[in-house]
Amino acid sequence: RYTDLELTQLLDFQPAGGVIRFAGQRALITDAVALGLLRKELIETVGLTVARGVLTRFGYAHGWRVAATLQKSLPWDSERDWRIAGGRLHMLQGAVVMEPVSRDPSETDVPFAEAIWHESYEAEQHLLNLERSNEPVCWTLCGYASGYLSYATGKEIYCIEEKCLGCGDSKCKMIG
Repeated sequence: RYTDLELTQLLDFQPAGGVIRFAGQRALITDAVALGLLRKELIETVGLTVARGVLTRFGYAHGWRVAATLQKSLPWDSERDWRIAGGRLHMLQGAVVMEPVSRDPSETDVPFAEAIWHESYEAEQHLLNLERSNEPVCWTLCGYASGYLSYATGKEIYCIEEKCLGCGDSKCKMIG
């Protein structure tokens, strides 16, 4: 079950160093500040719109690959568990702390996907290296969620932020 996933199950490495694998695929441990500096460099070099596009596409590819890898590499109790495991994996990879949004079952106008994000590395790095934004800044996180959900459902799912710590909100909120 997706709730039982733990980093120790998914991570394989030699204590002396070398190749690290996450769910059987080669992975890297990357410094969040280095990613923040890359974001800053992209924005300063090619502008906000292009930087956002590049980082969103990177996130999408990451989410797509994780969904494809996990579908094949782990035994799932149900198709549903695999489809909703993306948020848990986002947390295990250190990107964000995800909180599901509780809804009344009688509500009819609800998004396909919805989550509250705490401790977003992306909002943290944007604020550290740039300044408060007028628009949400968790581009790779939204791209990841879009890529994972798109692969898992077989149709294009677009995830956007309604609220963002990088804009001064108390938390980030994503809808798909």
